Amino acid sequence: MKAFVSTGDPAEPVVLAEVPEPTPRANEALVKVEAFSVNRGETFKLEAPVPGVRPGKDIAGLVVQPAADGSAPAGIAHVVGHPMAGGWAEFAAVPTDALAVLPDTVSSLEGAALPLAGLTALRLMRTAGPVLGRRVLLTGAPGGVGHYVTELTASAGAEVIAVTRDAERGARLIELGAAEIVHDLADARGPYDIVLESTDGEAVLTLS
Repeated sequence: MKAFVSTGDPAEPVVLAEVPEPTPRANEALVKVEAFSVNRGETFKLEAPVPGVRPGKDIAGLVVQPAADGSAPAGIAHVVGHPMAGGWAEFAAVPTDALAVLPDTVSSLEGAALPLAGLTALRLMRTAGPVLGRRVLLTGAPGGVGHYVTELTASAGAEVIAVTRDAERGARLIELGAAEIVHDLADARGPYDIVLESTDGEAVLTLS
């Protein structure tokens, strides 16, 4: 099968190569990959690539071989998966506890964008606790995690103030439920009940 493999050369960090098809463990299903997404963390690692590494953590496709232990969805299921690596390929072996069946209304292209960003957003919300009626300031809003956080917190009843310099992305965040867009963090006016800071800690905010 074909897969993207790290070369160890920063000038050309990955190449499409022929590799053996994965042999799933007992708790893994074999997924025919229809789409995958690229995450920032993966591109950072490829700036100092290790030869032979197979990147790819977010995929969507069809289960073509259920897990031997019977834990995978029955039949040829349309799934989204979050393997540890190896997803930028024609086939990927994915633990069944890292698979979820996609509804018919969600395409593989849409589903592949969900795992890492969506799970990060969900964990941020769980850490923040109940958001109903609270003012939430979100930095790094224009990224994938920020989009999910905006949509989830707004739908849960929060007043979301999203920070982005990009007017087009700001308009999209309003569509997703943001109450206000701030283009410069210095213009943010508290107080806020919750601050979700995701710009590498460089921004310093004093809440009043």
